[in-house]
Amino acid sequence: LLFMHRFRMSRNLFKRIADGILEHDYDGYFTQKRSASGALGLHPLQKMTAAMWMLTYGIAADGADEYVRSAEATNLESCKKFVIKVCEVFGERYLRSPNEEDIARLLAIGEERGFPDGIYPRWATFVKSIPAPDTRKHKTFAKRQEGARKDVERAFGVLQSRFAIVRGPAKGWKRKEIGDVMKACVIMHNMIVEEERQTGRQSCTFEAMGERVTVS
Repeated sequence: LLFMHRFRMSRNLFKRIADGILEHDYDGYFTQKRSASGALGLHPLQKMTAAMWMLTYGIAADGADEYVRSAEATNLESCKKFVIKVCEVFGERYLRSPNEEDIARLLAIGEERGFPDGIYPRWATFVKSIPAPDTRKHKTFAKRQEGARKDVERAFGVLQSRFAIVRGPAKGWKRKEIGDVMKACVIMHNMIVEEERQTGRQSCTFEAMGERVTVS
């Protein structure tokens, strides 16, 4: 429980991510090496823990130096390398477009909410909610439209709760680095959701949304 509280995922899932990164660590960044004097460098888990510490708590690179006993520059580099590897190793599976199973589930949810024609409107426009509905028709529309909007807001709310870096400022980060961080957080969120479905267990800290998040 303590591990899940700190890292927003189970120990088994974290190990799976770590093993996948080490398996594809072609440039050897996360592989533990010895210096010219024979001293061992940082363990792979130290670098990955520093990265996860920054992602989950949204702290600066120097905020994890005492916890993992590594320098600020190393922590920052570890975070950047970590999110790139997560995208490379797991992106194809967990950052994909919805498959037939996903679509069927979403359509079923839409039907329960009163959308018999599917979950998407026929018109390619954004429709604002009615601020002060005064008729039964307007009240019904506003209720369902706002309900669908809250689903999206809650989905990204859970993402921000799991990975505080998503809701924090991005000063000093390049545009591509911000994109890598966002994609990596979405991928790990989808991995957590998948594990919760398979085990029937929800996070001890957050209410699982039970839905994948996709980005273009």
